[in-house]
Amino acid sequence: MRIFFITPKLNFTTAGGTTDEYDLTYRTLRDMGEDVSVVTVFSEANNIDRELPYTVFKETNVSGRQMGIQKGVYKILKKYQGQADVFFIDGQVFLYGAGFYRKRGGNVPIVAYFNRELTAWPENISRFFPHKKDNFVKKLKKAARLYVERHFFMPLANHVDVFCFSNSHLQESYKNFGMDTEGRSFIFGDPFDYRDRMKKYGVTEDSYINRNKESGPYNLFYSSRMAPGKGFDLVLTAFSKIKNKENFRLILGGTGPEEPLVHKMVKDLNLEKYVELPGWMTKEELYRRFGEADIFVHAYWRPDITAMSLMTALMFGLPSIVPRGGGLEWVARESALYFEDYNADDLASKIQLLADDRSLRAKLSKECYVRIDHPEMNHLSRITLLRDKMRQIIHK
Repeated sequence: MRIFFITPKLNFTTAGGTTDEYDLTYRTLRDMGEDVSVVTVFSEANNIDRELPYTVFKETNVSGRQMGIQKGVYKILKKYQGQADVFFIDGQVFLYGAGFYRKRGGNVPIVAYFNRELTAWPENISRFFPHKKDNFVKKLKKAARLYVERHFFMPLANHVDVFCFSNSHLQESYKNFGMDTEGRSFIFGDPFDYRDRMKKYGVTEDSYINRNKESGPYNLFYSSRMAPGKGFDLVLTAFSKIKNKENFRLILGGTGPEEPLVHKMVKDLNLEKYVELPGWMTKEELYRRFGEADIFVHAYWRPDITAMSLMTALMFGLPSIVPRGGGLEWVARESALYFEDYNADDLASKIQLLADDRSLRAKLSKECYVRIDHPEMNHLSRITLLRDKMRQIIHK
């Protein structure tokens, strides 16, 4: 089966974990005997620091604006259709151009994968940080775009053959936006080889249990891009409400557009002596921090999105605290405590509860490894399902 993956870029050094997820999918399918090729649409953003076992075609000169992106992917699909049996696209980026390709008689079936929201959907915000409100004109433009995409572009997207999603909450969000998912969608998850990475970094199911502290100070850890909606404002607000702060060391890793606001909030709340801000970290440094953490907290994210940082916490057997409901709970299941969404008091109480209960931390740690062995979290199970779905639509 000749599979062509269409993706914005391959950046193995600074783009977070998504590239690693995709690379795992490409390699696994190739190991299964499939002929795998990858087309990068914005190839100037590639950062490939290793030899790859699959062919990469580097496209350029595609506009970064919505219509330009859709026109660009349509042309790319036409260009490579003679070499492909099936296309796999980044759905949230290329869905309209891909649907137009199929509507106009493009003869190669398409699977679209969604692990993020559409850019037309309401923007992520950090409620405890100041943020500029849209004026009337900007609100009108956003509302118009949302209307056009839902009522005119989404019918185009529905010509795509199969939709797959990182989790069921995101699937429901797209369905509510007009996507026809009935009978032709499935949960693909976020391909992540937990056991291989555990072996590589010397992590065992007993690693956390063996270092589970009887007393503090406890390392409370979170690392992500410091961008709107990532919850740095919420975790700092909650931490400020904890009475015995000296029993904790709050470590917040990452950089991004809200980094100055994070530093300012730390200062304004008089938390400097309790909070460490290491900034951007290499993967080795990041994993070292995970290996030293006592509690992982992912205070906020979109309710329908998952997070690589939480998946990494599972790998390290870290007891976690995340918002109740949504994609993060879909990932963690029994391995975490849950708090009421954006309730800083509830988050503070959960942090204190987990710090005070060593046996609860041990229990949650053990549940991490129960969860990662579930079929919907197993990359071989998910990629095998993807391969089977591709074969079905090829032979329709």
